Amino acid sequence: MLLILLFALSLSGAPQDSDFPEGSSRRFSFGIGVQTGLGTQGTTGIIGSMRFLGAAGFDLEYDFNRVTSTPSRSSRAVEDLKFYPNFKLEGIVHFFRETQWSPWVLFGLGVDLGADFSRSNMQFGGGVDIFFWQQRVVFTLGLRVFVPWPVDVERQREYRIMDGNPVLPPYTDYYNFDCYQFLISVRYFY
Repeated sequence: MLLILLFALSLSGAPQDSDFPEGSSRRFSFGIGVQTGLGTQGTTGIIGSMRFLGAAGFDLEYDFNRVTSTPSRSSRAVEDLKFYPNFKLEGIVHFFRETQWSPWVLFGLGVDLGADFSRSNMQFGGGVDIFFWQQRVVFTLGLRVFVPWPVDVERQREYRIMDGNPVLPPYTDYYNFDCYQFLISVRYFY
């Protein structure tokens, strides 16, 4: 009798698989996948993701093709501050979650790992995640823009003044949409 009672209790109290959220909607979820960036220059790489309650998270990206060359440390050209980094660390915030899609914004840091000196920039963007297969497979479409750090812009402008060049480029030459990428990625969350 005791065995039958224990067996009945174990069956009735056992959580079903549907009681636990799947994929990227779990409390903590991790994903890995591939990503392509299309813009003035294209990139292809891997992406790792971590999500908290499906509402926010971090992405780490590494592009296999370095698409920039290293300028001199004291460069005076505006274009030398605009580049596509091959390593990116991004913070992601989702506005709301539907069952099949979720819009998001990103902000982050891009690093040129192939440079001879510390070289980085900022990135901003947005897009949408589309979920498949119990939110385990995520297809992403987005747009991001890379802009230089304000301290790098001011340093370059100081170099131009020290060289005796009284004409400085306007700030709109530094902060614009010239260095952009359309993102396409596919990730698997577990």
